[in-house]
Amino acid sequence: MRIVNVISTAFIVAAGVGLAHAQATAGAGSVLVIPLVAQTASYSTEVTVQNPNPAPITVNVKLYEADTSTTPGLTSCGALTVAAGQSKVFTLNGGANPQCPTFAPGGHFGMIVLSDAAAQQIDSFFAYSRTQTPGGNGFSVEGFPVGAFSGAEANVVGLKRQAASPVYQSNCFVAALSEAVNYQMVLRKGSDGGVLGAKSGTLQPFEMVRMLDVFDAAGMAAGDVSNVRAEFTVQQGGSFPALVSFCTLQESTFFGADFRIAKSVDALNQGQKRLACIGMDDCAASPPSASTIQPEKITDVALKNVYSMIITQPDFVRCDLVGTRTGEMQMQLRAPGDPFASAPVAGGANQTTFYVSTGGRNGIDNGTATRWFIDVSARTGATGTFDFGVKCQSGNGTEIPWFRGTAAKDF
Repeated sequence: MRIVNVISTAFIVAAGVGLAHAQATAGAGSVLVIPLVAQTASYSTEVTVQNPNPAPITVNVKLYEADTSTTPGLTSCGALTVAAGQSKVFTLNGGANPQCPTFAPGGHFGMIVLSDAAAQQIDSFFAYSRTQTPGGNGFSVEGFPVGAFSGAEANVVGLKRQAASPVYQSNCFVAALSEAVNYQMVLRKGSDGGVLGAKSGTLQPFEMVRMLDVFDAAGMAAGDVSNVRAEFTVQQGGSFPALVSFCTLQESTFFGADFRIAKSVDALNQGQKRLACIGMDDCAASPPSASTIQPEKITDVALKNVYSMIITQPDFVRCDLVGTRTGEMQMQLRAPGDPFASAPVAGGANQTTFYVSTGGRNGIDNGTATRWFIDVSARTGATGTFDFGVKCQSGNGTEIPWFRGTAAKDF
């Protein structure tokens, strides 16, 4: 019974958020989302906001309570002023530094949106939260820049349910930001991807739905289960508004819980594509082919095309030429520096592919992720014009190669 009481008065978190990607170290923003906060009989949240700017900032604090919270919907918690270079701590309601107005009796939980209150919202800041029981057991949730959330497929792994002590319960949440979104959550076996259960619905702007005991919410029968993946997708026929999706996993011995944001491959971000291409209609086509609509072109065999893309070291990157005449073409990768004259590091004469390991972070541009350059040209003796594409794969993700111009062929 003890675990049931905690679940009913708190919110028990589980795993997963339809987010662009997991929280990165580049975590500042002028609008930050803390996906899960609470003020209940069992849990309370403390939020810290840090201002790295040389002048004070004022931050609007808005709490959007979940569907099964005592008062679902928006609670405006007033503005928070943070001095230059300082941090300020607040609670929702209760304890020291309450930020929100007096709550109605009952449990309150949902997500907080923090935003620069200036007319032009360009002052970035950081945020962090700690949600815990009076005994100190709980979990931390970072403030995510609002642009980190997307409609890309996202997953939370390692969910489980266990009746024997310690009792484990998994709970998942979905929320919309400024746009309505149709969502689907599918529970899959971690072993083979088989479907165990599902739930779908529509969220209005800033609405949050909690799936308490996600296995029950997805229509599964009672019983222990482990190694389950929650898959979150947007169901809107080719448009992809942002979906905030996450889960929590709680145990009943100490009432500890964790927070797991749902993770996607690239968050529909053209700057971090694990598979990126230019001059192709479909980067993932097999066999690969140059675009029939807008291929890249070489019209003068005395010139090379120069492309750039940002690579985030340390990384491993492979790029390939795609097209019907690639046997008469060549490509090379050049290091950061002069867009038309930096040193080649991979590929070269008569090569249609290159692979490179960048080395450690500080080995390039004093530790800054920056632009590298790709040269594409016709081989010596080739004639005519060439339609082609460039396809690149990487571990960290790159931006799409961008055409920078032409220069005299030099390899």
